[in-house]
Amino acid sequence: MTGAGAGERSRPQISAFVITRNEAAKVDECLASLAWVEEIVVVDDFSTDATPDLCRGRGVRFVQHQFTGFRDQKAYAMSLTSHPWVLELDADERISPELRRAIEELPAADWERYAGFAFRRLTSFWGRWIRHASLYPDHKLRLYHRERGAWSTANIHERFEPDGPTRKIAADIIHDQDLDLRTYLERTARYADLSARELHARGKRAAWHHLTVRPLYTFLYRYLIRLGFLEGVAGLVISFMGGVGTFMKYGRLRELQERNQPVPSAGPPARSAQ
Repeated sequence: MTGAGAGERSRPQISAFVITRNEAAKVDECLASLAWVEEIVVVDDFSTDATPDLCRGRGVRFVQHQFTGFRDQKAYAMSLTSHPWVLELDADERISPELRRAIEELPAADWERYAGFAFRRLTSFWGRWIRHASLYPDHKLRLYHRERGAWSTANIHERFEPDGPTRKIAADIIHDQDLDLRTYLERTARYADLSARELHARGKRAAWHHLTVRPLYTFLYRYLIRLGFLEGVAGLVISFMGGVGTFMKYGRLRELQERNQPVPSAGPPARSAQ
């Protein structure tokens, strides 16, 4: 046991893991924010930029492994960790000083009672911190006991599902997602494709309202109900891209289901007029 204080403030040892793919611009800050944990594991999908050198320079356990899905890659990374308590972080995220302090000061009884802890995630976009448009508080369960739960079956929107009570901590993961519009669209398309493939594999099918009503609802929900309009142009873009992602997901699902349908017979060739 290491501790942030004596007696009731002691905490178990923690392993952190991060998965990467060409994250040289952000991974160093991510790893620096984890320097206080006992172990850091990075699983890399054969990056072609400086990611491997930056990770090795931080003295982490660095392993390269072919990416087949977010759940699979994260589950593999977790399997390489040594301690029962695991802290999961994305390469474009970092632990705020307030969150580190909150973790260090958790009472010993909480480590015994809870199977996991969820934190708020604060996202930056186009030069501002976004607190509306469905992006905040956006609680994420990122610290959990690996032996008290299991990974979800989904390979998109993957998550570790604890078998036991969890607690929300009022401190932030910092999410450095200052994407340009092209990168944002490419990422949205990638997630839409992965989501569509999972829906198709589960037998789901796209109907007309998925391509019409649902994207519009997603935009209006984020922009009006979740107060995206308070974020100015950034909130408009985030809300709009939410609708675009919904349309792309169900459009891609429609493509997959059409592709798997038998091609109708064209029938006998028409007889030419004599």
